[in-house]
Formats: sequence, C-alpha cells, structure tokens
Amino acid sequence: MPRLGLILGALEDRPLEELVHLAQVAEAAELEVLLVPEAWGRDAFVVLGHLAARTTRLLLGTGIVNVYSRTPALLAMAAATLDEASGGRAILGLGTSGRGVVEGWHGVPMERPLVRLRETTEAVRAVLRRERRGFDGEVVRIAPAFRLTFRTPRDRIPIWHACLTPRALRQCGEVADGWLPSLLGPAELATDLALVQDGLRRAGRERGSFTVAPLIPAVVSDDLPAARAALRRHIAFYVGGMGNFYRDVVARHGGAEAADRIASEWAAGRRDAAAAAVPDALVDAQALVGPTDRCAAKLAEYRAAGADLPIAYLPAGTDVAGAEATIRALGRL
Repeated sequence: MPRLGLILGALEDRPLEELVHLAQVAEAAELEVLLVPEAWGRDAFVVLGHLAARTTRLLLGTGIVNVYSRTPALLAMAAATLDEASGGRAILGLGTSGRGVVEGWHGVPMERPLVRLRETTEAVRAVLRRERRGFDGEVVRIAPAFRLTFRTPRDRIPIWHACLTPRALRQCGEVADGWLPSLLGPAELATDLALVQDGLRRAGRERGSFTVAPLIPAVVSDDLPAARAALRRHIAFYVGGMGNFYRDVVARHGGAEAADRIASEWAAGRRDAAAAAVPDALVDAQALVGPTDRCAAKLAEYRAAGADLPIAYLPAGTDVAGAEATIRALGRL
C-alpha cells in the first residue's frame, strides 16, 4: 500500500494521553511512521518511549531533535534505548535547529552546524556499532575504549536529516539515510531532491537506499476555506517565527515577496496579519488541504516528484476530533 506517516508537531501542547490516542488512531489507519518533534516542550525520546509501549507496529522517530543539546553519545544511547523498547521501530531524525532554540533555549553556541550534523551522524553510527575506537572529528570527539553496554535489535538505526539549504541538501545525500524537507510543494521538492541526489552520487550511494519523507501540512475537510485558514497560520508561524531558514526556502523557490510580507507582519507582533499574508496559492502548493479527492491528487503529485514517505503535519489549534478525521481520511488515501 502507499506509504504515509504523521508528525505530532503542532499538537505537542495537547495532553499526553491525547497524543497516545492519536498515535493509536494512526496505527489503526495503517499509517507507517509517527514522528515526535522537540523544541521547548516535551522531551521527544520520553514521549516516544511511552508511545512504544502503547503501539505495536508504527515506526517511531524524532522529528527532529537538534545536534547541540545532547552529545552524540547521548543521542546514540537514547536512540538505541528507543529501538530496544519498540522492538526495532526507531528512526533518529536530526537537524541543526535554529539559533533561537540552540543559543536562546539551550544556551549552547551554534557553531559549524553542517560539520556538527555530519559528525554527529557518523559518531552515532559508530556508537550503535558498539565500536571501541571512539570518534575523532573536528567538533565531535568520543574517547576510545567506551562501548555501548547493551545490544540493540539493530546495529544501524535509520538517521534522517531535516535540512533546507543547498549545502545541507548535498550533505544529506552523502551521509543520511533519509531527508525530512519542509515547506516544499511537489515542484520545489523535485528541484531540491536533485541536490540531494547529487550528494548521493558523490558518495556512490543508490537512491533506493534513501527515504524522502516531506513534512506536508494537512487538513482533510470538505470546508476548504476553513482548512486553508488553519494552514495559513501554520505556514506563517514557520516563515515568520522560526528564524531565517524557512523564510529563505520559500523565497528561494519564488515566494520572496510573500515571505517578506509574512515575516514583517510577524516581527511586528501582528500574528493575524501574518497569517492573512499567506496567499491561497502558497497554501495550495504546500499542503494537503480540502476534500479527500483534492488531497489524494496532491499526494500523487508529491509521489511523482520523488516523495517515498509523505509525512502529514497537523496544524496548531487542531482539536482531537479534527485530528482524528484527518488521520482516518489519510489512512483511506
């Protein structure tokens, strides 16, 4: 059956038992993977461990954790523990996050982000292989002699990178097992996937060994205007409130005027105006929005553009009933 996943990002402020319930709804709908984010809310690995005990089949991943707030050794320990607890269902989604989160929330200098992401990925893999050689990189070091004390179901857990810039996209193809892009419509996904594939070629890797899993905002509803309104606010938050990376990716793909307007309104504290500045064309290009047949057609476009495992992203403000309806509709797709 066609592959499809879910990320609980914008719902992370909901009670934990609601997240468990939605994970179980996603599993019953035969979605393949559930991702849990981490910013300044719950610890992603703790939530995923809880979900591992309450689900049986869903792949469970971080979507994403940053590479600064935990050491590579601790990331490997957490991923290995989750893989053991879930019976081999873990995915480790990594990214650099943004300066506001890394330096403002965690108080850690955000230095050499691409090197840090590459070396963290390589060091985590070395730990999971239970090697004693340690790791000696430019910014990441693990002393020799240490070794993970327990055996995990797998000695290689998939590591997916969330990245947006051209240099990061090429590096993703060189070192990661998958890619988690955001704010890309099908046409933009195909354009940026070419950069990832360039990295795959440079590393001598096959495209079939790599997973493209775009995060796609989703509201499946017969009320198209209301669905668009919910997704405008979602897009405005990322473009206006989450640093320059998301703004730049929209601008790089021809949306500079809209991105600037959204960011300007957001910076002035006018959240409603920022949402109103998101044009319908941008929502329709980047989201699964509206009735089921419309969303099915958009999913087909994403798959034709190279998406292996589209990940539906429910917007903030979605209530449990609305989330259930969208998840079940996605399952029927």
